[in-house]
Amino acid sequence: MSWNTKTWAWVKKYFSVNPLVTDGMPVVGKFRTPAIASRPEKYTYPKTAASNISGNYYYQRDTRRNFPRTATYTQAEVAGLIEGAAVKSIPAEGAAADQVVAATQTKPLVEVLNSRQFYSKENLPPLPKWGRQTEWKVSEDFIPPNDGSYFPMRVYTTA
Repeated sequence: MSWNTKTWAWVKKYFSVNPLVTDGMPVVGKFRTPAIASRPEKYTYPKTAASNISGNYYYQRDTRRNFPRTATYTQAEVAGLIEGAAVKSIPAEGAAADQVVAATQTKPLVEVLNSRQFYSKENLPPLPKWGRQTEWKVSEDFIPPNDGSYFPMRVYTTA
């Protein structure tokens, strides 16, 4: 074009809606100075694993979505845990060559559950220890109906 930049600056100043808007082209002397690859500093590698950014993923640091992971057990593993099977230990390297570990025969889960009695009237299951602990007793002020009807309910109150 034949007009110089001062003329176009004047036109832009008076006829544009927003005179401070740019066309997106960077100014030659001000864009990325100093240039990206011309930095004098050298990259220093992290001294510890905690300060290393590689392998430190966001999903591992995100505590808001850190839900408990589900574990899957087979029936044979559950039967072994109920029976109190010994924990598998890894032998030492020198002793591993000449020792042969005999695998224990595991019973099916149904047989293990039928062979044991876990709870009885004397050995009750554990109760939760959180919240308000209450003692229940039969209410003394409730009078059951005496009309000959079957009334199997009892009224309990807290002690």
